[in-house]
Amino acid sequence: MIPTIMRNDSDDFFRKSLNQFQRFLRQSGPAAGAAYTLMGSILFLGALGFFLDQYFNTSPVLLLLGLGLGIVVGFYELAKTIFKK
Repeated sequence: MIPTIMRNDSDDFFRKSLNQFQRFLRQSGPAAGAAYTLMGSILFLGALGFFLDQYFNTSPVLLLLGLGLGIVVGFYELAKTIFKK
């Protein structure tokens, strides 16, 4: 005879907690993606501007241009996520 596992209240609590956590992750996914895009675009374009400044010897010009463009692109992606229908 194979013993059956009886469900108890702690199993239900664990299952409900896991379902709630999964729902939270699904809802917060777009916001996290927009935040990563904002940070990534600023860091990437700023670093690109820095290295191009080193290469062309145009000290702060391309760095500032890269940072400005990164901010614009990042906030554009953030706004697309926030104002999505």
